[in-house]
Amino acid sequence: MSQTEGTPAVGKSGLFARTATGLVRGVPPRSSLVINFIPGHPTQTMAAVLFFALATGPGGNVFLALLLVVPMSLAFSYAFGLLTQMIPRSGGDYMLVSRVIHPSIGYVSVFCMTTAGLLSNAFFGLAVVTAGIGPLCVAVGLIGHHPGLVSWGNHITTSKGWMIFFGLLMFAFAGVIQLWGWRWILRLQNIFFWMVTASLGVCGVIALFQSKSHFISKFNSFAEGITHKPDAYAGTIATAVKNGVVVHPSFSFSLTIPIIAVFATTAIFSYWSSFVGGELRQASTLKTANNMALGGVIPLALVAIFAAIFFHSFGSDFLRAANGGGLPAEIAVPGTPFFYLSSIGVGSTAFAIVVFVGYIVFWPLITYISTLQQTRALFAMSFDGVLPKGVTRVNRYGCPDLALLISLLASAAVFVWAVYNSTGFFQVLVYALLVQLIAMGLVGLAGVLAPILRPELYRASASQKSFLGVALVQIAGAGAILTGVFVWWAYLHYDQLGTNANLGKLFVWTIGPAVLGAVFYFVVAAVKKARGTDITLVYREIPPE
Repeated sequence: MSQTEGTPAVGKSGLFARTATGLVRGVPPRSSLVINFIPGHPTQTMAAVLFFALATGPGGNVFLALLLVVPMSLAFSYAFGLLTQMIPRSGGDYMLVSRVIHPSIGYVSVFCMTTAGLLSNAFFGLAVVTAGIGPLCVAVGLIGHHPGLVSWGNHITTSKGWMIFFGLLMFAFAGVIQLWGWRWILRLQNIFFWMVTASLGVCGVIALFQSKSHFISKFNSFAEGITHKPDAYAGTIATAVKNGVVVHPSFSFSLTIPIIAVFATTAIFSYWSSFVGGELRQASTLKTANNMALGGVIPLALVAIFAAIFFHSFGSDFLRAANGGGLPAEIAVPGTPFFYLSSIGVGSTAFAIVVFVGYIVFWPLITYISTLQQTRALFAMSFDGVLPKGVTRVNRYGCPDLALLISLLASAAVFVWAVYNSTGFFQVLVYALLVQLIAMGLVGLAGVLAPILRPELYRASASQKSFLGVALVQIAGAGAILTGVFVWWAYLHYDQLGTNANLGKLFVWTIGPAVLGAVFYFVVAAVKKARGTDITLVYREIPPE
C-alpha cells in the first residue's frame, strides 16, 4: 500500500522485514465516528454510572458536571486525533508515544492501556449479566407475572457460574464477529449500534410524551398488583428518606466534582479509532480528530437530554429514592431503571423485551470495540520485532486472528478474576479508568512534545493548526495531562467514590503495569542487543502500512 500523502517518507531504511502489515484500509469516516461514539454511548453512562453519580454527589448538578466533562473529552480527542493524523498507523498510544517520546515510555503506555482494556472487558462481562440479562428476566417476569423468571433473573446476578458462562459467551461472540474482516464487522457494528440507540430513544420518547401523573398512576397500579400496597410511588420516596437518602438536595459545587469524575469514567474515550489508524480511510486528514471530537461531545449532549427527560417524567426525587433502595423489595430490579420504568409506564411485556434486548447488545458491541486496542497493540509490537512475528499473522479477511485470540484469552482470565475476587462492579471500571489515564496522559505529553521532538512529522502533517501561536496538538496534549491529573485527584480525594477502600489493589492495577512496561522494554532491548540487534532503531521510523 502506498505511502500516505502528507506523511514523511519514513520507514524505508529496511529495518522492517515486511513491506506491508496485511491490514487493509477498510474503515470509512462514518464508521470511524461510530467507533469513537460507542465507548461513551449514553446508554452505558446512564445504565452504569448515572445513578451512582447521584448517590455519590447528592447535591451535585448533573448537567453542570456533563458540561465540564466536554472540554476533557475534547482534549483527549484532539490529542489522540492530531497525533494519529501525523502518524496514521494502527497501534494507538503505543505507536504515538514510542515514536514521539521514547520506546520505553511507549511500553509504559501500552502496558497501562492494555491493562485498562482487559479490566474494561471484565467489567463488560459482569455488566452483561448484572445490568443486562438479569434485569431483563426480572423486569419481564414482574410485568408479565412470571415468578419463575423473576427468581432465575435474581439468581444469575449473584451466581458466579452463570456470570462466567454468559461473560465468556459474550467474549467469544465479540471475537467471532471480527474474523471476517471490516466489511462484515462494520455491518454488524452499525446494526447493533442502532439497536442500542433506538432502544434508548424509544424509552426517551415514551417518557417525553407521558405525563408524570400518568406514570405515577401506572406505577402504583403495577406495584399494588404485586405488593398489595397502595401508592407505592410515594412509599418509595418515604422509605428512601427514612433510610437517609436525600431526595431534594440543595446545590453544592464541591459535590458536583465527584459527579464529574464518575461521568469521566465512561465519557472521555472517544479516540478509539486511533487504535486502527492504519485501517482508516482518510487517516491522515483532520477528519480523524474531528470524528473523535464528535464521538465525545454528542454522547454527552444526549446524556443531558435523556437525563432531563427521565427526571421530568419519572421525578428526580423518585429516581434518587428508587436508586437509594426505596423500592419495595418485591418489585426491585437491579440496574437499568429507565428501561424498567419505561416498560412499567407502557405496561407491556413485549415492550420490555424489545427495549431490554436492544440495550443488552451494547455489551458485546463495546467488548468488540475494546478488543481493537489489545489486538492492534499486540500486532504493532510484533511488527516492531519485540513480540514473535507470528503475532502479525492476519487471516484471508485481514483480521489479526492470533492477536485477537491472545487478547480474548487474557480478557477471560481477568474476567474470571473479577468474578471470584469480589472487587465490585463499579470498582473494576474505576481501576480500568485510572490505569488508562496514565496512558492517556502520556499521549497528551506526546502531543506537547511532538512539534519539538519530531518536527519533521509535525511539518509534514495537516496538524499545523495553532491558537495564539501555540500548536493545537500541544494545547490538546496539555489539556489531556491536566484532565488525567484532575480525575486521579478526585478519585483519591472523595472517599464516597470507593477508591480509597483498597489502595494496595489500586496501585497494583495502575502503577504495576507502568513499572512492568518499562522493565519489559529494557529487558527485551538488552536481550536483542546481546544478539546483535538494536531495536531502538525501529522506533526512529514509522512502520510501513
